[in-house]
Amino acid sequence: MLVAAAATGCSASAADQADDGSTAPRLRVAAAASLALAAPLSGLNDSPALSGEISGVTTTPVATPDEFKSLLTSSRVDLAALPTITAANLHNRGVGISLVGVVDADLLKVLAPKGSSGWKALRGRTVYVPFQGDAGDVTFRKLAEENGLTPGEDFQLAYTRSIPELMSAVATGKARYALLPEHFATLALRQAPAEQAGLAVLLDLQREWRKATGAGSLPQSAIVVRSEFAEDHPELVAKLRSYFTSNTEDMAAGDLDRTRATELAKATGITADLVSTLLPTLHLSFTEPRAARSDITTLLTEAADLSPRSVGGKLPDGAFYGE
Repeated sequence: MLVAAAATGCSASAADQADDGSTAPRLRVAAAASLALAAPLSGLNDSPALSGEISGVTTTPVATPDEFKSLLTSSRVDLAALPTITAANLHNRGVGISLVGVVDADLLKVLAPKGSSGWKALRGRTVYVPFQGDAGDVTFRKLAEENGLTPGEDFQLAYTRSIPELMSAVATGKARYALLPEHFATLALRQAPAEQAGLAVLLDLQREWRKATGAGSLPQSAIVVRSEFAEDHPELVAKLRSYFTSNTEDMAAGDLDRTRATELAKATGITADLVSTLLPTLHLSFTEPRAARSDITTLLTEAADLSPRSVGGKLPDGAFYGE
């Protein structure tokens, strides 16, 4: 990511302060190397709107939900971009976090051999999915049932412990049917072996979710803040919300200069050209908790119905939404 360093070995209050003695906090951020999650957080260091509000940004790259849990429970980060279901789970388990907002994007894609059509193409197949119980898994299983398929009966699920593991399975031809978030789905399509029939996007789960639930969005990604940090810096959190809103609007409109594209390329490990090509197609949007609460509740209710443990056994209370 932007700066691959974690503020270890110091208390939360000490880490909140700048190294140069400034009273402006240094913002410690954790984010996955996913374009959709990295994009809203990009440019924090250089934003005129945040000038004087933060003394700098330290970003820790995160690869798995367990790493998010470790960083947040140990108060080693102040802000994190992570799956909404994971955020709810942590909150319900007593981790002091609340939502800054949620991110919707055309993110989850089901890949299948070219020529496949619709949900029926999955019947009798094995679909590879990263992170059992994560937002993508929950969304996919729910939508499969809505479309007349029972996971484990009509098709099989093969879980991987990481996205690189799944990417490797696609690249070698082992995984012919796979659920992947962008930008990884596009990379997988490009890396699929030429001798195979070739892969294509079979299903866009954002579209399928809206169709099945009537929800206006699929808020599967969240930006959360440590409750203590939010209490100490309420004006900064408000400015961050405004920044994330305008930042995602600009990117959805294709307003991305080369400097920002290069920053995101370093954060995600893809080329700046691919960043510039993909970002407008993701249709990113950032919504504050109150406005998104109905759609968040829909997602978390479906997750709890499938696996109560995934959300920590219950729907989160108002504190999760910053109330």
